[in-house]
Amino acid sequence: MEVFALIAKYRSSGFEYLWYEPWQAGYHDILKRGFPKPADDRTVLAELRSPKVGDFLHGGSGRIPFLIGERARLALESAGLTGFTLGPVVVAKIATKGVRKREVRAGEPEDAILKARGVPLTLAPKLHAVHVTALVEVQPDFEGGRAPGGWVSPFRLGPGEPASDLWQPAYRGEGFSSWTFCSSRFRSVCETHGLSDIAFEPFDSFMERHRGTVRRQ
Repeated sequence: MEVFALIAKYRSSGFEYLWYEPWQAGYHDILKRGFPKPADDRTVLAELRSPKVGDFLHGGSGRIPFLIGERARLALESAGLTGFTLGPVVVAKIATKGVRKREVRAGEPEDAILKARGVPLTLAPKLHAVHVTALVEVQPDFEGGRAPGGWVSPFRLGPGEPASDLWQPAYRGEGFSSWTFCSSRFRSVCETHGLSDIAFEPFDSFMERHRGTVRRQ
């Protein structure tokens, strides 16, 4: 089984979306503005610049590396891919209907979302949070899983092949990086269905590139 690193692809250099897990400050900022608290404690809250989003929405940390749209959900679930579960996402704000009349030239890039008045949430796309459930024990180059300077240690895969289609690395039974890796089957499903905003890099080249970054520090 070949192993690939999942690489985020973005449609533009601006902020197209923001999303928050319940432990993040942005989640509670949304609630303070009067948005009702979701009944399900796993719920991710999202704010979008437009209702037109790609199949993968990146920017997560920990065990939720990305959100996916309905088209991606159907493709991944119909293929029976393993190593993850799906959780609820509630869109709390949509800044525009999808037609950008002018570029924002002042302030922070995310202001295009945060400072917009917003449009009806009836336009919201259906989104799902991908919770990675599979951990694969790896062999870090540096003891403890951290390189000098606090970088995530480069690592090698152990004997055998990862059993899951989507996974994150573990050291001594504990996850130590939010990097997410996948099988060739996961990659094939994404490419066959033409899913957007996602790319793949072979594990060996990804890790060698990271080793080079660590050596230059």
